[in-house]
Amino acid sequence: MKTAIKRLKSTSGAARMSRKSLIFYVALSALALLLGASAASAQSAAPAIFYSDLPSGPNTGGENNNGAIVTIYGKGFGNTQGSSSVTVGGGAVAAYKLWSDTKVAFALGSGAKSGNIVINVGGQTSTGTPFTIRAGTISCVSTSGSDSNSGAFPSSCWRTVVQAKNAASNGSIAYIENGVSQTGQDNYSATLVMKSSCSTSAPCSLIAYPGATVTVGGASDQSRGIYFYGGSNWGIAGLTIRATEEGIQNNGDSNVRIVANDISCPNGSGQDACIHAEGAASSIVFYGNYVHETGTNCGSDCKEYHAFYMSTDTNHVDVGWNTIVPNPNHTNAAGCRAIQFYSTGGSDQYDLHVHDNVVHDAICDGINFATVNPDKGTVEAYNNVVYHVGTGPDPNGNESNYTCLNASSSGTPSASVNIYNNTFYDCGSRGASEGDAGTISCFLHCNMQNNISYQLSGESFMSNSMSNQSASSLKGSNNIWYGVSGTPSQTTGNITVNPSFVSTSTPNFHLQSNSPAIGAGMNTGLVADIDGVLRGSVFDIGAYQFSTSSSVAQKPNPPTNLTVTVQ
Repeated sequence: MKTAIKRLKSTSGAARMSRKSLIFYVALSALALLLGASAASAQSAAPAIFYSDLPSGPNTGGENNNGAIVTIYGKGFGNTQGSSSVTVGGGAVAAYKLWSDTKVAFALGSGAKSGNIVINVGGQTSTGTPFTIRAGTISCVSTSGSDSNSGAFPSSCWRTVVQAKNAASNGSIAYIENGVSQTGQDNYSATLVMKSSCSTSAPCSLIAYPGATVTVGGASDQSRGIYFYGGSNWGIAGLTIRATEEGIQNNGDSNVRIVANDISCPNGSGQDACIHAEGAASSIVFYGNYVHETGTNCGSDCKEYHAFYMSTDTNHVDVGWNTIVPNPNHTNAAGCRAIQFYSTGGSDQYDLHVHDNVVHDAICDGINFATVNPDKGTVEAYNNVVYHVGTGPDPNGNESNYTCLNASSSGTPSASVNIYNNTFYDCGSRGASEGDAGTISCFLHCNMQNNISYQLSGESFMSNSMSNQSASSLKGSNNIWYGVSGTPSQTTGNITVNPSFVSTSTPNFHLQSNSPAIGAGMNTGLVADIDGVLRGSVFDIGAYQFSTSSSVAQKPNPPTNLTVTVQ
């Protein structure tokens, strides 16, 4: 899957789905050309839509007969609405439920049509993210409701999320109101079990009402928070999800969309993950979630417990705009990796897209493409900020990998894993003599372009085992390698001076105006950076394009898209 602020080339599977659900390529490219970017003229930050919680829904029914309530996420919307507005398919929306600089929620209304969601802020129009008007029922869950009710807005809400889930049919959307907490076992040691599928053209959704705090599960409650076990074509958005082992487990279901949830599994351990998919799960969208404290109280098999883990034969996965912090408190006993793809006993994985994420404080790898085959479909990481990972200690005394990015394959694919426009800082301080530590450890073809690697004393750019490999495993150009010796000779056009971040202590990895990264990159096809700032015709190196109007960190913890209040 690819984001619409990325490139214009065709890809397979979930990549096509992502293009439909994000920013409209042609308009954005045209806008970039009109702005005429250059190294001497920094890009301005126009409003940018990254994604929405719903890709489709009805424009009638529900609250005040205004249809589905849709939330868009991005940047540059403004802290208050003022004269700004949203249209859907060219039609004005009916009502606004919430407005912040990174998140706007609105009710569609009858004026909304199938087409692009577009926001206009201060006379600047954003690019669009597609939305389809279709049929479907709208229901509500409330602390004052009853499961014997009809579920209809506003006075006949259900009481439990389980009832809303069980009553769903093709196209159903259930909005869960403030204060609802679903705990205890639904089935299979899970708080919610998704056993019934909806249709691809009319998926079902469970969504927190704008501004509501809704909790599913508990850190010491069930083994699983939400368990997909025969329930394809579902969306989950805006929830606080907790479990002892798996906040979300997908046992082979497809077309699952997980957006803007707060997910934590502090007591997790064993061969598992806080977000886990296996059994040929497919077409997974994981956008804008805050994943934290995963296995911070890990007791055993901590090397095999991770924050986000796509396992056996899970393909067509798009992981974007998330903040993933497995071990923020730096405890000794903790889960291992932040993002992992590893197929146990299955085929190598493909059509995998990891982009626009902020990843930090993992004791093992930040991003681990452990068993991938880019010959079958694109495998890529771009616009990510990965820092202070690979810190160790060895989980339960078992050595692991300790890199910002690791990539390997069980075979010998001819295509490369593409790694571009990322910012890596403080990778692999563990420095295990037998384990792999450094910015990158790559055991298949890797193509690195426009990346910044800033390492601290005692760290390395490449892992020891990779350094001993032939040069053919790594290629690329226009990367900044700074902080330690041993600049990779396999890449060309290397820059070895300080990239001049705004701050490494805060941290804030935006570029200062004197940064050598400005205008020093090659055209990788990305239209915008992690902030949605247009890259124009001259590319900066790293996840951030220099902008005079963007100087603060993209996502504090928790991310701002999860901590806004009702207008």
